[in-house]
Amino acid sequence: MVLLIISGIYAIIIGIGIIGLWLMLLLTSQVSELKTEPIAIKFHIAAEMIMGALSLISGIILLIGLPSARLIFILAMGLIIYAVINSAGYYGQKKQWIFVIMFGIILIGSCSLIILNIFYV
Repeated sequence: MVLLIISGIYAIIIGIGIIGLWLMLLLTSQVSELKTEPIAIKFHIAAEMIMGALSLISGIILLIGLPSARLIFILAMGLIIYAVINSAGYYGQKKQWIFVIMFGIILIGSCSLIILNIFYV
């Protein structure tokens, strides 16, 4: 039960964080790729918004206790894992190491929660 609560809260925080970050970046015109590579960044933002929404939804349904919630959570965390590895490379290339560290922490958290949710049902 504690694992489901921790996983749910984690997923909600990650989901809100992703959606909130992109909204803030877009509303403050900080996405220069909208001018340089508009199609690619629009697809990227769409993928990240879907990932954030799925993470948020998985957290909510985990806390509610729906039977399929754990599977949706594992899917959402898989998307998060891909995104943080990709983002770490992007920010590493720019030598913004604090972001690389942050994404590493999220990677460890997400992998750990997937493993725990698979083996401690």
